Amino acid sequence: MDVQTLPSSSFQQADTPATVAIRPLLLKPQWMNGLSERLLVSHYVNNYGGAVRRLNAITARLAALDWARTPVFEINGLKREELIAAGSVILHEIYFESLGGQGDNPPSGNAEPPAGLAQALERDFGSVMAWRAEFTAMAKALAGGSGWAILAWSERLRRLVNHWAADHAHGLPGATPILALDMYEHAYHLDFGARAGAYVDQVMMNLNWERIGARYRLAIGEDTEEDELFLPFGAPTQEEERISAEELKVALERDDDRRPVLLDVCLPRDLPRRTDMLAGASMHAPAALPRWVEELPRGRPIAVYCICGFQVSGRTVAELRRRGYDARALVGGITAWHAIGGATVPLDTATYEGSPGH
Repeated sequence: MDVQTLPSSSFQQADTPATVAIRPLLLKPQWMNGLSERLLVSHYVNNYGGAVRRLNAITARLAALDWARTPVFEINGLKREELIAAGSVILHEIYFESLGGQGDNPPSGNAEPPAGLAQALERDFGSVMAWRAEFTAMAKALAGGSGWAILAWSERLRRLVNHWAADHAHGLPGATPILALDMYEHAYHLDFGARAGAYVDQVMMNLNWERIGARYRLAIGEDTEEDELFLPFGAPTQEEERISAEELKVALERDDDRRPVLLDVCLPRDLPRRTDMLAGASMHAPAALPRWVEELPRGRPIAVYCICGFQVSGRTVAELRRRGYDARALVGGITAWHAIGGATVPLDTATYEGSPGH
């Protein structure tokens, strides 16, 4: 769900206006075929995160309008921008959720659609190969401009449709996108420069067909119980064991003993990927948990984060809860925190096991 409500627990907080919550990266940005971590994280934090922040700001502005007295040009402008921002949020989520490997494995580069979706593509395009040729040609035709290449299910037409979109607000009415390929320059220029066609070919080698197939089944009304496909691999599956970036931001504004303790966990090999951390967090190596766990207060909630919210924080939270601590994993890790515009401070490894002087 996009609108997050914090369940009753020691993380309980005052009611806040509903906002569209950031969704976590489901791909491991350092493990992609020919798409760099720098490109993917910049796209996620700055462009997708920027769209979420913009949509929430517009929503708050609209909620405060005096509709009878507001000039029509302001209403028109805000509603136009709301539509563009909402379209950007949703299409970016579909784009990112359509990429990445299975579980702890990087994309194979040669995966094929699952049987049900493959049959639908054959029915509506003649073959999977014919669909791919049309979809990639349509995407490459957007090179040098902007927009989206979208595969959508049209209930009215009763078929899958490849459709071109000039911008975030340009879609087939009544259709449900199941795959979206971002053709704005921000999606590829850091890695590919002006070679948009090469970017399209590389994205097609990184598709997560299991998630695309699940989205198709939902679009045609089939029941699917594959919620874990849309959680970062290794993240806690129980909602009460997770906390969103938005929830954490509000919880950190508390001044009492219910303010969460921040725990930054990072594998030694991932330290070179880190430059910052949340203010007040202590940083530790997950494998050294028996050495530092007793330092944690038992009477305070604990928010645990890693880079993207995969198994590093997930396993740490599982162990802390097993030991009786009130711990939750930050959904999407510090990357999601960056995407909501959360403040950070330079990385401090003074408490990290193995650091000089520790």
